[in-house]
Amino acid sequence: MRGQHGRSDSVVGRAALVLLTLAAALGLCTALLVPVAAASPLGEADDAITAAWKAAGGDNSDLGPKQGECYAAGDGFAQDFVHGKMFFTPATGPRSMTGAVLDKYEALGGPAASDLGFPTINEVPGLAGPDSRVSMFSASDKPVIFWTSAHGAFVVRGAINAAWDKLGSSGGALGVPVGDETYDGEVATQAFSGGRVSWNRLTKAFTTDPPDLAKQLTDLQVPVDPTADINMAWRAAGGASGPLGPKVGGQYPVGSDGLAQNFTGGKVFFSPATGANAVESDILSKYESLGGPGGNLGFPIANEADGGLKPASRVSPFSAADNPVIFWTPKHGAYVVRGAIKAGWDKLGGATGKLGAPQSDPTLSNGVVTQRFTGGQIAWNQAKNTFSTQPANLASGLSGVHVPGQQTPANAAPTAGGGVLTRHRWWWWAAAIPALLLLGMAVPAARVWRRRHRAVRGDTPDTRAVEPDYANDGGDDAESVSQWSADADSAPATSSLSEVYRAPVRPRTVRLPSQQPASDWTPQGHDDLAEESLVDEIVSAAELSDKGEGFDQSLDQGPDEDPDAVDTAPTRIPSPGELQGEARGGRHAAAENGDDTDHFATTPIAAGQLAIHLPMDDPYQVPDGYPVKANASFGLYYMPDSALYEDTMAEIWFASEEIARANGFTKAG
Repeated sequence: MRGQHGRSDSVVGRAALVLLTLAAALGLCTALLVPVAAASPLGEADDAITAAWKAAGGDNSDLGPKQGECYAAGDGFAQDFVHGKMFFTPATGPRSMTGAVLDKYEALGGPAASDLGFPTINEVPGLAGPDSRVSMFSASDKPVIFWTSAHGAFVVRGAINAAWDKLGSSGGALGVPVGDETYDGEVATQAFSGGRVSWNRLTKAFTTDPPDLAKQLTDLQVPVDPTADINMAWRAAGGASGPLGPKVGGQYPVGSDGLAQNFTGGKVFFSPATGANAVESDILSKYESLGGPGGNLGFPIANEADGGLKPASRVSPFSAADNPVIFWTPKHGAYVVRGAIKAGWDKLGGATGKLGAPQSDPTLSNGVVTQRFTGGQIAWNQAKNTFSTQPANLASGLSGVHVPGQQTPANAAPTAGGGVLTRHRWWWWAAAIPALLLLGMAVPAARVWRRRHRAVRGDTPDTRAVEPDYANDGGDDAESVSQWSADADSAPATSSLSEVYRAPVRPRTVRLPSQQPASDWTPQGHDDLAEESLVDEIVSAAELSDKGEGFDQSLDQGPDEDPDAVDTAPTRIPSPGELQGEARGGRHAAAENGDDTDHFATTPIAAGQLAIHLPMDDPYQVPDGYPVKANASFGLYYMPDSALYEDTMAEIWFASEEIARANGFTKAG
């Protein structure tokens, strides 16, 4: 029995030892698995703020007792007290503010939404005396909030703060701030009790009032600070409460050497050459659609601003050499105005002048840059450096305009009625149209008289049997179909006033067989007509003066020709459409143009219809049968499907595109 009890005690002892060992191991593992309590950022902030508060007197300090717990604020932390607040970041430590300085800080967005950063010192009395308080902040341009009982609390920062410090701060000549910084383009200005300081961010120059103070600032260097510049552009645009709104994300690179900062309502772009400038909504969309800072507009050189038109308009200028702007109106949208067009537009008053806001981007066609505006159009000829406008009378105001990239000032292109010759001789339209009308009436009358006179003498053969019936559809009015044709005399007689058939007169500019092969188009039976001597058909001024008055004494007389020297091979008779095609060139069009070979095919027009039509009382009204709109000032014609057709004021109308081309006009793009 005693042995059995001994063995039992031994087993129990060993089991107890095993259990103790397992318990010890489990305890060790548990201890290893439980994490050591680590200090959190919030805990560190709370500890630091509490320590600083107690050091200042705790409940008896200027801050008074605590209110609530420590909480996150922006990139740091804050603790409320009865009489103020304390802010903390590891970089700045715990810093306190009270009263009006705290109110100003929080009104600007505090640590979360302002661009001041966190306070870097406790609020203290200023140099101006016990009735002043100041707090400094962590932003890169070293801003301060300065308060006096007489004027209130205002921010002084950046270049102006540097100048203020140089001049003795609140204890110097300028005194204390009496307002916040204001912005006018590239110039920032701030008023003080003893004067004011202005700084131009592009020229880096200071001006002061009184002026003598600026002499002390000539050596003051303000370093380039992209972040500070971006923040200034944002503040100038209204800050968080302005159209840009709060920041979104951080800065990022753009272009070759720039930065951009996004905001909810736009962006601010920075480059060392242009500084920082804001672009908003619709203009921003247009800018970025054209490549943004990487496109040919460059960087913005000023904040987007009011365009001067009511109810709303906006404008933003850019850094490219031809001075582009993007101008926006709610009715028409955003368009680029640049280069010569911009120079001319500015000379005429810009958007608030006679041309108004742009309705399109500039276009280039045949060396002419054109842009439409609400009040008209500007065109600039690149080769000639001349302007044309619609209305035409605006062009006279553009003489002497300096066009970017041009060595000499631009001039106004000669308008209709001017005395300067151009390649297309547009100046003669005003004088030529009435003259051609008179000539168109005089020549048929002279021909009728001539035929009657010859019929009386009995020297005109009766060839009515082969007369083509050109005027069956035109009736008595068919006479007008050839009034504008220089070669009308070469057609067989078609007038209802004619008593006898006349062989066709061949004007001196008609091609002879040596110049042009005979054509199968000549109607059968007309060979004998083609052989009639040219000189026999020319009505002389002397004959007209013997029989009547009022005829033009300058009709082409020409020397007598030797009938044997005239090439009498059959010559094709031009169709009425062909005759009409050379109407506007005059009898000597080939000689004037210096080219006997360039002729445009023309579309036949109805009998009795003139090739051209002068404008109606409303220059935009299309005359029946004359759909082609032309502008003699530009030498361009416009088809109904042209995008510029509706907005172009016509100076003349053509019956067809072929007639417009035959008269030297170029199709508008």
